[in-house]
Amino acid sequence: MKTKAPLILALAAFAGLSVLAQTGKPYDWVAPARAAKKPNPVAPTPDSLAKGKTFYIRECTACHGPAGRGDGPQAGTLTPRPRDLSDPAIQRQSDGSMFWKLTEGKTPMPIYAKFSEDERWSVINYVRTLKK
Repeated sequence: MKTKAPLILALAAFAGLSVLAQTGKPYDWVAPARAAKKPNPVAPTPDSLAKGKTFYIRECTACHGPAGRGDGPQAGTLTPRPRDLSDPAIQRQSDGSMFWKLTEGKTPMPIYAKFSEDERWSVINYVRTLKK
């Protein structure tokens, strides 16, 4: 029986994580400190906000919804569910942290590294307008 104990513990831990992920509760996704400190080189000008909104509508609305509440038409199919981008906890994240997450992705969040840095910084500027 001793040899099965680690396997049983591992399966129990995995089951617990699966249940937590399915509850829709926030999960930790922390950018490295170096990335989080990266400043946004794109000022939130009307042009940047317009570009960011266009990018957001095209790439983010399906999951995060039009107001960023995590209620897009695909949200119910994703585990974990998309975060509410208007939540103060999200809004408190640094621009660098958001940029890193857009660039790196984490299932089910896609990797957006194929888009220009300007597009990624501009969408962050737009997300800042989605406050509650």
